[in-house]
Amino acid sequence: MPERLFDPARALVLSLKPRFAEAILDGTKTIEVRRIMPRITVPTLALLYASGAIRALVGTCVVRSVARYPTEELWQQHGAHTALSRAEFNTYLVGRDSGVALLLEHPKPLAVPIPLHTLRQAHGFRPPQSLAYVNHAQRKRLLAA
Repeated sequence: MPERLFDPARALVLSLKPRFAEAILDGTKTIEVRRIMPRITVPTLALLYASGAIRALVGTCVVRSVARYPTEELWQQHGAHTALSRAEFNTYLVGRDSGVALLLEHPKPLAVPIPLHTLRQAHGFRPPQSLAYVNHAQRKRLLAA
């Protein structure tokens, strides 16, 4: 997808458990569930940071749309595409009336994942707890690390 079609201001960095990053990159996870609505214009490029034992930037994808749903409707419409069990979904959104669905497209793994120590040394990168925003110059530097 041509870069000029993305949000002109910034890209999104999604911090994910390794199994979810892998599922996005292999195309089995096309919906990312979040508690909070990200402040983005779609489509937006997303950088995928795998946390846990991986601790690396592992790929990119495009956030095609973002929508808030009542929790039950979110599960009914998108649960099969979240790579979550119903119990995991319920635990993640416990106490919430609604959740946010990010529709992900065009997953692209990096040829070589960029480890956290390289990202820190080269760019002072700190992995986000959940998500973060980077401008396009920062995105290019991170992906070139």
